Amino acid sequence: MPDHLFAYGTLRAESAHRMARRLLTGAKLIGKGSAPGILYDFGYYPGATFAADAGSGVIGDVFALPEDGILLAELDVYEGTEDEDYHRITVEVQLKSGDRITCWTYQLCSVPERGRVIPSGDFIAHVRARESKADRG
Repeated sequence: MPDHLFAYGTLRAESAHRMARRLLTGAKLIGKGSAPGILYDFGYYPGATFAADAGSGVIGDVFALPEDGILLAELDVYEGTEDEDYHRITVEVQLKSGDRITCWTYQLCSVPERGRVIPSGDFIAHVRARESKADRG
């Protein structure tokens, strides 16, 4: 079983979300990485699907999780795994260093029709660009 988490949206280290703060205080940030997949924009949060042949990548942060499993259980609740919004899967992530690591991540159970693809695969950069565009409005 993996002992790392790949966070690509509201759980990323740069996010202001309360669960991102919880993750930062309860786990160790290893660094940025990417995994083959497609990232979707649902407004205030993203969702992703992962596949080796996706033709695009999802950008995120890798965290080393504590061994007790408590934080991972909290993240399962936050991500809605009990409501079947997302399910936790393993994915191979390539770190910026070039190393590869197997991580837990959360994948959409299904892609809702309202989801728009984020071509860059980077939710944080996407949100910043959207906010900058709105400010120039």
